[in-house]
Amino acid sequence: MATAGLTVTLGFALTVQIRNTAEPEDQDVRREADLVLILDDLNAREEALRRQIGETRRTVEELSGDQEEFGPALEQARSRAEAIGILAGTLPASGPGLQITIQDPDGAVPASVVLGAIQELRGAGAEALQFDDVRVVASSAVTGTPGDLRIDGQPLSAPYDVRVVGPPAAMAVALEVSGGIVDDVGRVGGKAVVEQVDVITVDATVD
Repeated sequence: MATAGLTVTLGFALTVQIRNTAEPEDQDVRREADLVLILDDLNAREEALRRQIGETRRTVEELSGDQEEFGPALEQARSRAEAIGILAGTLPASGPGLQITIQDPDGAVPASVVLGAIQELRGAGAEALQFDDVRVVASSAVTGTPGDLRIDGQPLSAPYDVRVVGPPAAMAVALEVSGGIVDDVGRVGGKAVVEQVDVITVDATVD
């Protein structure tokens, strides 16, 4: 079970970049420029997380040789390895969260709306997130044109299935606030349905 403490301890860098030459609006251009400035730093952080995963796994293996003597330290190392794995997207996550369905019958939802949803969920405390079967991590890229959206090169299919582990109420408010993503989807002829659930599983992982 993922816990709220995970985000306090490690944070959740679900910032993504958007490359969409088909949408030249000033807002998207500014957003892309901002993301480019921090992309290198995010990639470095993700690489550091992967190194930490390897180091923590080695610690677990070493401590496993004497369960009785190193029991507490072993459990702590295992918990840390799991937390880092969830953050980096290499492990599934389960806990309270949101089940979101984004209907797009006219193929009009742009990449900027997907990006906005990810940013709002991240800001509201999301711990793990996936769109359809694609896990969203620090280095994920949202690309494509309306009706042909992709995350990390993997195509999305409407209606988009979004699963998020994190504080349900806070994330729902972030999406449903006036001018938020629910409104953005509605303005282009789609519909976003947000459901708070006691347990949801984010099972997509990255290599």
